[in-house]
Amino acid sequence: MASVSCRSLKDVVEFAIHREEEARDFYKNCAENAKNPGIRDFFKEMQGEEEKHRELLAELDLNDEKPFAEFLEPEKTEDLHLSDFMVDVRFSPEITYQQALAMAIKNEEKAHTFYEAWQCRCASEKSRHLFSFLTEEELKHKRRLEEIYDSEILQQG
Repeated sequence: MASVSCRSLKDVVEFAIHREEEARDFYKNCAENAKNPGIRDFFKEMQGEEEKHRELLAELDLNDEKPFAEFLEPEKTEDLHLSDFMVDVRFSPEITYQQALAMAIKNEEKAHTFYEAWQCRCASEKSRHLFSFLTEEELKHKRRLEEIYDSEILQQG
């Protein structure tokens, strides 16, 4: 699946599921190849977060109008913008905790930006609503990781 099609909400959901599966598989691969047990656990946690998103999307009832909107009510999350001062980090088996956090933060930032860009590209209100929800979900994950980075890396230095 190379690109998003806004022809139907089903297309959008299938694409989003595919993106979450790719993210899940990326973190699974990182967990399997990281040498440090604590880093492996971190990547397993990230893998689980992406799997939760995939499951949430897979369980959507696309035909039920009211519950769909209520179920996917996006919460507004403040962006801490720590990622603005980070560079992309590539995985290596010797990756440090600081590098792993930075890599995950940048990944969430990219996912947030991707979904945010698609919000305006779909004519369907349900598709826009779904992208709005996904945008906020990625921002929530980014925010949580940035808070961890702030308390465990920046405050310790």
